[in-house]
Amino acid sequence: MPATTDAGEIFAFAPPYDRLERRTDLLDAHPTPRPGSAVVWRLVDAARQEHEFDLLRRRTCGLPLIVLLPPPQEILDTLPLLNAVPMLQPKGVLPDGRLATADRLRLLLAAPPHSLASAVTAYLGRRGVLTDAATRTEIHRIFELAPEAPSISKLARRMYTSRRTLGRHLSLAGLPVPSHWLQFARLLHVAIQLQNDSKAIFRIATRLGYPDGFTMSNQMNRVLGIRPTVVRQHLGWEWIVETWLIREARSGQLDRRRLREWL
Repeated sequence: MPATTDAGEIFAFAPPYDRLERRTDLLDAHPTPRPGSAVVWRLVDAARQEHEFDLLRRRTCGLPLIVLLPPPQEILDTLPLLNAVPMLQPKGVLPDGRLATADRLRLLLAAPPHSLASAVTAYLGRRGVLTDAATRTEIHRIFELAPEAPSISKLARRMYTSRRTLGRHLSLAGLPVPSHWLQFARLLHVAIQLQNDSKAIFRIATRLGYPDGFTMSNQMNRVLGIRPTVVRQHLGWEWIVETWLIREARSGQLDRRRLREWL
C-alpha cells in the first residue's frame, strides 16, 4: 500500500482490499453504499482539512470511516480536528497512519463490534428508524437473542411477551413486523461470523441455528438479495444494514421518509 505525504487526502478502501485509492466519489449520495467500501482519512493538518471534515460528516449512510493519525511528533497539528473526530462516528482510529497496512485495515473493517445489538440499535437510532426508548429496548433484545431464538414464538418467550404484543408494539412504531427483524438479526450475526471465521459456510450456519448452509444461504438471498460468498468478500456490517433498510422500505414495511441522514 503506497504511503502519501499529501495533506488533505481522502481514500477509498474497497474490495479486494489490496490498496488505498485517492477517491472522493464514495462520498456522493447513493441509495445504498457500495458493498464493503470504507473511507480512510489521513489526518495531518487541521488548518487545511476542515472542508474534508465537513465532507466526511455528510458522507453516505452505511459508509464506515477509518481515521489514520500522523506520527506522535506531528500530532499537535491535528488537535483542533482530532478533538472533533468522535462526531464522525469512526469505525476506528489507527495511530501513525504510515504504518497502516492493507491487512490491518481489513481486520479493522471486518472486526465485530463489542456488542452487535448495541451497535446496531445505536446506528438505527441515528438513522431515525428507532425513535423511542421502548422500541430501542425491544430491538436491542431481538438482536441479543437472535442467535439462540430461531422462531418468533421462542423469541417472544425469551422476551417475556407474546408475539402478538410484540407485533403490536412494532406496528404502532411504524416498523417492520417481528419476523422480519428476527430474520435480519440472525443473518447479521451470520455475516459477522462469515467475515471473521474461515470455517465452511454450513458449519457457521448450523452453529447459529440453521439446519444447513443451503437453507441459510437461501434465506439471506431472500431477505438481503445477497449470498454468503458476497458477504465474505465485502467487509463490514453497516452496508448490510443499509441494504436491509432499503429493501424493507421498497416492500412497504418501512416508511422511507424516516431514513434521515445518520450524522
